[in-house]
Amino acid sequence: MRSFRDESGFTMLATVIGMSVITLLTVVAVTAVNGDSHLSRRDLDGKQAYEAAKAGIDDYAYHLSANSGYWSECTNVPMPNAVNQVGSTERRRPVPGKTGATYAIELLPATGHSSCDPSTQATATESMIESGELLPGSFRIRSTGFAGESKVSIVATFKPPSFLDYVYFTQLETLDPISYGFANPSPELTEAYAQCSLTWQQGRYEKPFKVRDEKGGYENEYCSKISFATGDVIKGPLHTNDAISINGTPTFGRSAQDLIEVGAQSPGWYPLNAGSKPNFVGTFVTKAPILVPPSSNSQLSVIAQPAFRFTGQVRICLSGASMTVGNNGSCNGLYSGPMPSNGVVYVFNGACEEVYSPFTAVYPETSGCGNAYVKGDYTGQLTIAAQNDVIINGSLTRTNQSGLLGLIANNFIRVYHPCSGGTNGPGSLNDPTIDAAMLAIEHSIIVDHYNCGSPLGFLNVEGALAQKYRGPVGTGSSSSPSTGYLKNYNYDNRLHYQEPPSFIEPKPGNWVIGRETIG
Repeated sequence: MRSFRDESGFTMLATVIGMSVITLLTVVAVTAVNGDSHLSRRDLDGKQAYEAAKAGIDDYAYHLSANSGYWSECTNVPMPNAVNQVGSTERRRPVPGKTGATYAIELLPATGHSSCDPSTQATATESMIESGELLPGSFRIRSTGFAGESKVSIVATFKPPSFLDYVYFTQLETLDPISYGFANPSPELTEAYAQCSLTWQQGRYEKPFKVRDEKGGYENEYCSKISFATGDVIKGPLHTNDAISINGTPTFGRSAQDLIEVGAQSPGWYPLNAGSKPNFVGTFVTKAPILVPPSSNSQLSVIAQPAFRFTGQVRICLSGASMTVGNNGSCNGLYSGPMPSNGVVYVFNGACEEVYSPFTAVYPETSGCGNAYVKGDYTGQLTIAAQNDVIINGSLTRTNQSGLLGLIANNFIRVYHPCSGGTNGPGSLNDPTIDAAMLAIEHSIIVDHYNCGSPLGFLNVEGALAQKYRGPVGTGSSSSPSTGYLKNYNYDNRLHYQEPPSFIEPKPGNWVIGRETIG
């Protein structure tokens, strides 16, 4: 009996202890669940606050797209709105849906100003638009999202669209008809330009143009398809007003932050053969806004100071923050000294009767055409504009972080390459470096005699290239070049927030977001 009683007492004790342990574990479990619930709630609120802040940026961008002067009205914009002066989040709007999240927008005034002043266009511009070296012409807003006890702020910088936002820009993804070998001028060349100035989706390849054959009759010719091929790597953002042709597996972009934009509708790219597919490391965007340069660079002829306006062909040699300018085949005789204080040089046409073909290019010591030969190293900031062509006859090397160079030609930007009988001529450039932002308004960035001579290595560009038509720089493939250069094009990230002096922008259009930062 005793042993029975002893066993009963032990069983009761074990039961009590077991129940206590279970109760304790239950309390711990409930506490943990409640803690996780609070963590999950805060995490969800944080995400909703971030999305609300993004919604505020999208809301402001929408109104700015509908009215490009929306920013200049400061907080005097139509209700309902969530636009406040800096330091206030009183005006808020709910995020669509039933999340309960809201957002408020603050206008961040330009450096040296305390608020946005809508009294006049001039006061709005002065108080909102940055005029310093960093992101000139831009303005900023801060959107703050609220959800539960969480809030997240995003600062968005709006800026005018720029060719300098891209390492590579073209209006038309086809060969410049001047490279077909037609006489310049000729009816064939005129007809080729008419057809090849259409985009892919406008029917560029659906209709031939007529050219004379060897017997004096006519035969059909089609605009050339230029493809991005296996081995091609676009090391930065890209924009074309056209669609792109793909041959193999080229790579576009360095990260998701690099936008790969095409003006064409979906799909925006076309395979040249079976199995061709692009590798989009960057973010691919169709139906991107069309960017079109002004019809000429003449605006820079007015900006250039009288001492830096030249007529006829000149040669410009850069050295640090100085430059020398000459004619008669040398860089001496016209100017020697510091770069212009406003950073602009302009070269006018005189009596210009020359016509250009990449297959017959010659290099006279003097010419009435507004050509600028350029080479050297630099530390200053300079834009060289030519009414005719810019000819790069030596490496252009930036030797410090403050140097910025722009090259703008109405017609061609050309890489110097004499060649005859299949042999590269004296002065041909092996593995040249071009640290510059380049814009060829009416034609292409091209290598003279690109189909002649032995390979010359890489064309190393750090900056940005913008052109109307794609200009060839060599022949063969990326793995087996026959003539000219392989491409090594790299984007200069400074061009997102800095630009060479008075660099030409697209025709007036809507604002774009230059960057977004948390804070």
